[in-house]
Amino acid sequence: MINDKYRCNQNWSEWSRCVTNINDIELDWRWVSFYREGKSHKGISSFSQQITRLSAKQVNVEFLSEIAELQNLEYLEIERLSSDTLLPLINLNKLETLKISGVSKAENFEVLTSLPNLRYLFIEGAKKLNDLECLSGFTELISLGVEGTMYTNQKVLSLQPISTLPNLEALFLTSVSLTDKSILCLADLPKIRVLSCARFTTKEHFSSLKSKKPNLKCRWFEAYEI
Repeated sequence: MINDKYRCNQNWSEWSRCVTNINDIELDWRWVSFYREGKSHKGISSFSQQITRLSAKQVNVEFLSEIAELQNLEYLEIERLSSDTLLPLINLNKLETLKISGVSKAENFEVLTSLPNLRYLFIEGAKKLNDLECLSGFTELISLGVEGTMYTNQKVLSLQPISTLPNLEALFLTSVSLTDKSILCLADLPKIRVLSCARFTTKEHFSSLKSKKPNLKCRWFEAYEI
């Protein structure tokens, strides 16, 4: 499905089992799923040449600093991030996909704009990400997700700051409450193909966007009443 492609969804059956201790990481594992328990992450940076994909859970600032030393990472998924900074990640020059969920403290996502190969960025449950101005500099992104959770909506003031991203093809805004209710600014995205979002504005606004972008795929264009 086109959404799976743009979301970079993983086939977890292709990954090795999730481990909680670095001693359980096999030497031939390039894709690693790791759940931190206390200081069990210490030493994961020694796999800097080996690991290309990492799913990391319960990530504190110390764990994040070690992740930043995995210089061959192309895919990184972080669940439950307690660090108040994302700055260490700017060292991941090969990173193409970054997914972060459960962001309790960090608010400066702009530091990630220096990642030269980042094309897919997904942020879920970021308590302090209401103003999307910090995302306006991600000019090379192909796919962007700013989303809430099953239980808590993500409050977004306006979509205007991301309406100038020249290469954006897919935008995911599930479980989002949009303050200014305006989506017509998304018509300024020259390559946009997919909009997956909450029904956070009126039928008239969706209709206006459809008239501007007839090739854009969005479920609310055809089935607003559902």
